[in-house]
This record gives sequence, structure tokens and C-alpha cells, in this order.
Amino acid sequence: MNMIESRTLTFNKAQIHYSISRGQRPACILMLHAAFADRHMFQAQMQAFMDKYRVIAIDMPGHGDTVTKGSAVTMKHMPDIIQQLLRENEIVACHLIGVSLGSLIAQAYAYRCPEQVRSVTIVGGYSIHKANEKLLRAQRKEALRWLLYILFSMKRFRSHVASVSCHTEHGRSLLTAAINRFNRGSFAAMSGLDRLFAPLETPMLYPLHIMYGEHDLPLAVEAAVNLHKLEPRSRLTKLLGAGHCANLDEPLLFNDQTEGFLDSVD
Repeated sequence: MNMIESRTLTFNKAQIHYSISRGQRPACILMLHAAFADRHMFQAQMQAFMDKYRVIAIDMPGHGDTVTKGSAVTMKHMPDIIQQLLRENEIVACHLIGVSLGSLIAQAYAYRCPEQVRSVTIVGGYSIHKANEKLLRAQRKEALRWLLYILFSMKRFRSHVASVSCHTEHGRSLLTAAINRFNRGSFAAMSGLDRLFAPLETPMLYPLHIMYGEHDLPLAVEAAVNLHKLEPRSRLTKLLGAGHCANLDEPLLFNDQTEGFLDSVD
């Protein structure tokens, strides 16, 4: 019997699609995907954790099955979308796991609704609160490269994203399938991310797990190490054999390290 089902919530005329495990569990994990991908990049994690946790993976605006056409819903609404999703499923609090873009959303929700967050896991991401200037500059340069690909070929754009995001052929294959439905029109829903950034000098109050792949870009690795130094409650994990989307490159290692961290929190 398939214990994972697909559901939809309506948010300001947008249809937000997500996958959720059936049955009640004492704790919940909400997973937030990387840019251009969708919730299916967490299939290995959904299967691994659903016996112990209520697991949820959501397609964010502009991604996967989620439909934002005819609405003004963009990434800036993600904290409100998460809050509605948890309320509709009667979930009081959850662990958040975010990969790359998803890690920014996870932090934004934890900042907005700390009482509903038991922990945050950042994978290939950086802080929305501090020590992020170099990463933001690098992302702006990368966005110009994206633009050139997008103007000429979405196929080449998707290939480029997969090649720089995963280290293994297996990971690239999975990511390519996850980003296949992202198109030129999807970019409109990516706006508003800047509104989620909140400068903050004090340490985070929640348990924080910072994970990075050994083959991620040097700047991303540096950001992970530096953030760990700034956050006394954080755990830093280097995943051997993995790139930026570490859960796709090394799912078993990723799941093992995630389970160890969650056990320490619970």
C-alpha cells in the first residue's frame, strides 16, 4: 500500500501541491526543495522517514505541480503557505529540511513562526540573517549566466543546473527529472525572495543542522563553515561524495546523518 498521497491547498487562488504520508506520527518533517526542482527530489527521504515521522514535501510557487497562474502568489508567500499547510493538517510543529533555495524558506519560516519549528536543516544553503554578502553577489552573477541559457534554450538551462548541482550521474539524473517542468513562465513566481531576508546578529534559538557536500562550490562550503562558527547551537556535517544537492548524490549517507541529528533533537 502506498503510504504517500498527493494533496492540494488553495492559497490566494494558487493551487499548491504537496505530498504527505498517511497516518499520525508524534513528529513531522517538512521538506523544501532546491530552485527549479520539485518535491520529488525528496523521494528517498520520504520513504526513509515515513515510518517514524509524518513527512511532507511541497512544490513551491513556480515549481512542479503547483499552479500560480491567475494569482499573485510568489516565493515571498511561502511562510504563509507553510503555516496554512500545517494548520490544515493539524500539525503543531515540525522539523524543517531545506535544500539550497529551500533552506532560505526554512529559515524564513523559523524566524516568522519559531513556536512551530523544532529544528532546521540547511543543505547547500546560507543564512538569511548574517554573513551572506559574498553568496548574494555570486548568485547575482550566476543569474546572468542563467539568463543567457534561458534566452536560447531551456534544455541547456536545465542541463546546466543539473551539472552544477549534483556530483554523481545518479544525482544529476534525478535532478533533471525534478526540474523538467520548470519553464520560462515559472520565473515570475520566483520574485519576492529578498523580502524574506532579515538581518540578525543574535544566534538562532532553534537546533540548526548545516550540511554540505564535499564537492559543492568552494564559496558554498565556506559559507557553511562560517555559519557554523556563528551559530553555537549548530551541527556541521560534510557529506563525502556529494555536491550541492547532497540528498540526491548520497541519499543513504544524507538520511543517516539527518536521522542522527533529529534523534538528538527529539
